[in-house]
Amino acid sequence: MLSGNDGAVADLSLLSHAGAQLPGVYDVRIYDNGEEITQRSVRFIPIPGNGNNKKGNNTTDTDNFRADKSEVHDKTGLIACLTVNDLIEFGVNTSLYPALSSLPGATKVSPGHIIAGAYTAFDFAKMRLDISIPQAALLHRPRGWIPPERWDNGINALMVGYQFNGSDNHGRYGDSRTNYLNLDSRLNLGPWRLRDTRSLSAYTNKYNSSHRWERLNTYAERSIIALKSQLTLGEANTPADVFDSVSFRGVKLASDEEMYPDSMHGYAPVIRGTAGSNARVVIRQNGSQIYQTFVPAGAFVINDLYALSAGGDLDVSVIEADGTTHVFTVPYSSVPVLRREGTLRYSVAGGRFRSNSSQYNNPGFVTGNLLWGLPADVTAYGGVQYAGRYQALALGLGLNMGDWGAISADITHAKSQLADDSKHQGQSVRFLYARSLNELGTTFQLTGYRYSTRGFHTLSETAMKGMEGWLYDEVDVDAQGRPIARPYTDYYNLYNTRRARLQANVTQRLGDLGSLYLSASRQTYWNRGGSSDYLTVGFSSSVGAVSYSLSYSYNRDSGRDADKTGYVNVSVPFSALLPGDSSLSSSWAHFSSRRDSNGDLTHQVGMSGNLLEQRNLSWSLSQGYMEHSGYSGDAGLEYRGGYGSASVGYSYADGSYRQLNYGVNGGVYIHRNGLTLGEMPGETNVLIAAPGASDVPVENGSGVRTDWRGYAVSPLGQPYRESQVSLDVTHLDSHTELDSSTVRLVPTRGALVRASFRAHTGERALITLKFHGRPVPFGTMVTTDDGTGIVGDDGQVFLAGLKPHGHIEAQWGKQADQHCALDYNLPKPGDDVSVIRDTEICM
Repeated sequence: MLSGNDGAVADLSLLSHAGAQLPGVYDVRIYDNGEEITQRSVRFIPIPGNGNNKKGNNTTDTDNFRADKSEVHDKTGLIACLTVNDLIEFGVNTSLYPALSSLPGATKVSPGHIIAGAYTAFDFAKMRLDISIPQAALLHRPRGWIPPERWDNGINALMVGYQFNGSDNHGRYGDSRTNYLNLDSRLNLGPWRLRDTRSLSAYTNKYNSSHRWERLNTYAERSIIALKSQLTLGEANTPADVFDSVSFRGVKLASDEEMYPDSMHGYAPVIRGTAGSNARVVIRQNGSQIYQTFVPAGAFVINDLYALSAGGDLDVSVIEADGTTHVFTVPYSSVPVLRREGTLRYSVAGGRFRSNSSQYNNPGFVTGNLLWGLPADVTAYGGVQYAGRYQALALGLGLNMGDWGAISADITHAKSQLADDSKHQGQSVRFLYARSLNELGTTFQLTGYRYSTRGFHTLSETAMKGMEGWLYDEVDVDAQGRPIARPYTDYYNLYNTRRARLQANVTQRLGDLGSLYLSASRQTYWNRGGSSDYLTVGFSSSVGAVSYSLSYSYNRDSGRDADKTGYVNVSVPFSALLPGDSSLSSSWAHFSSRRDSNGDLTHQVGMSGNLLEQRNLSWSLSQGYMEHSGYSGDAGLEYRGGYGSASVGYSYADGSYRQLNYGVNGGVYIHRNGLTLGEMPGETNVLIAAPGASDVPVENGSGVRTDWRGYAVSPLGQPYRESQVSLDVTHLDSHTELDSSTVRLVPTRGALVRASFRAHTGERALITLKFHGRPVPFGTMVTTDDGTGIVGDDGQVFLAGLKPHGHIEAQWGKQADQHCALDYNLPKPGDDVSVIRDTEICM
């Protein structure tokens, strides 16, 4: 019950009806026609006017903000102060509304006051603001589109990622130690990204020691937003769309698909149809709904399906307003070169060939390729390469053939001069095919064939200094101290070039029984008998919570014995055996058995899992037995924390070796607010800045917490995608509050973006305010240096983040005698007191 004394109640005209709320700035999630688009702080004011305001009279002064109650579909009595720029971001076609396009971008407007049928709805309990705008008023934008104005180049910063690992080996043939250090240095200056990667390898035994410092790559790059491309200066790689990828030192300009929304990535067919009324269109693949939209009567085109990685025909249902349904099927398969209709993917590069092997020269070259999505599910593609001793031209077509699957075919013609100065020319023809047979559960994921004539060579082959030899000179050793035979793949022979290669990848679903898979390839060579063959076939399934798999692999190179291996594995989750809250509920037991080419059997049984609250401590333990060799075993731990990761492991084999391995990795981030330690940098990173909120977990951060200053780094930013960063406020101490626990950002590629959280550190207090000997009225607005509050019964107001000493102002009306102020001094709280109780006199 409110007091019957008018003086005991503040001016509550703003709260005069059910659901009404007080004006202010609220952190809200914003939805545009039902789709969440962002989260930000928005100012809400009482709805002005009485419904008779004329449209187009908006000004930048919110006191003159014009709106009508009909433009707000909620009961809060508030309206969001949106700007012209906000409406542009939400997709409004301002050219249709002269009253809107003539206003400055910062002008406050009500969407419904300019656009007929538009309205806003504020759900105060959920902190959700819905904006509904008729489709006719919107620009056509693909699903998932994020305006480039929201793309954030991040802050200037120096980042150094480090990765160190090593092992101490005690083997039958001697003791040894190996160590490896990798340093990934990055400097961000505005849109520019400077990168440098180096490594140090060291090996020591009782006879000698060696170490090698190697620079892996150095380059600078930046986004060219107008071209939806990346510019790279320095050391980079060419794409593998048309030609084999090569490393080089020079300049490259290439399309960056990540700048397009997901619905414009890769390849998906264009869906065309007709509707007899305002109809709902539903698209399903393999029984799952992947798309839904509404279309008006007449012909419609759907060209913003997300790229479909899995094969399977698309079942399209057109559901008319009267319930009548028309269904048709669009066959779908894809090969890597297919592009969406009307889209381009390109790359141009020039510089000098580069390799870490001493067996290569560094010839200069230029290269370029283009993939162009055409109508009728056709993609045309091609490329050129030119160097002093090499020229190549490639042309090809890709096609989605509907019920017959997808295919691509291309031919490359090349002229080359090799290390012995011999001149050659030849062609290489390539076919790729993919198809899903849903009714049979069969998927030909990628089946291909390439044939090269005797005179065909690649750019890499013409860069070699000799006609045959080993690519690398280093000889490694195993845990026992024995030299490891160099893999035959490291040996090259330009007299025996590749002739024909056939490859296939097939999966077969067997319903509830499981699935089969097969992967196979055969490579033949010119001037050399035999072939290199590879085959792996497997079956996987589960019985209840127990999963198991069987596989067989066969690998043989021409002139060498075949390597044949059979393998079986069974895995049982402890969650099926233990209560859900057990510390071992995220653990597994496993058993495996392997037979090698010599017929020797190896059996292994073990356990592995994750511990701690955030499951960021991984552990494993196993014991094995091998015929003719005896027992072996290993154990390992890995901890992933806010300052990086650390691991340690031990393994042994009877009479052969004992090995201790160890490693640490992490990152150092230097920015304008100091130095922050964290995990190794990812491609795109987020600096979490919450000064005053220390030791707070980052949600989905796998052990990441803010440091003693309130800073942390997440390496999980996605370029040109909205990245949501949240802090777990349940771990805040009793003296800290956050204005908002979530920040949303859209970083550009390679950026270190700053996610700022405003923390209020101080005491929590329940203060009784008295004015002229009586409690201030119910509903009084109270303002402090760091926040606000509303007085409840008996003049009490709850305030958080208070300093021991400060200033408070209170107002309960517009009259001169309806406000007061005071300077407060909080009593020192007891050790077990989380909320201070105090009474203050307001003057």
